[in-house]
Amino acid sequence: MSLFSKPKYSTVTVKKKNIPEGLWRKCPLSGEFVFNKELEQNQMVVPQSGYHFPIEAGQRLSHLLDPGSLKEHDANLSSVDALAFQGSSSYGEKLAQNQKKTGALDAVLCATGSIHDIPVSVAVMDFRFMGASMGSVVGEKITRAIERALDMKCPCIIVSAS
Repeated sequence: MSLFSKPKYSTVTVKKKNIPEGLWRKCPLSGEFVFNKELEQNQMVVPQSGYHFPIEAGQRLSHLLDPGSLKEHDANLSSVDALAFQGSSSYGEKLAQNQKKTGALDAVLCATGSIHDIPVSVAVMDFRFMGASMGSVVGEKITRAIERALDMKCPCIIVSAS
């Protein structure tokens, strides 16, 4: 029998807690976890670090306009690949991928509504759609938003995201 014996270690089994998917988001700056509801209430800004998560055009409009006042315009306008541009993938393929990814036909959402009961025309770009790059349809929709504001004699607000 030896004077020194090898200690016996017990293994501890820890069960993973069931945390529902999509409940938290990790801040890339601080590494902290933030409730998605808290982020949404703070317009996708992490309160402690000030990091800004991307925000969709529809979300931005819901924060900007009075509840129930939003009326979307020109939602049916969509870009086409008139030049048949070919790169690593065709422009038509990129359009289709971005339309599927975002659920939008193009990179800008145009609407009328009100802010504190003041009528406004709004064009909000969505970076998720090809970096909110300005093609012919984006330009046309922004022009229509400006013309709509002139006709209504109200402010035009353009939120750029590119």
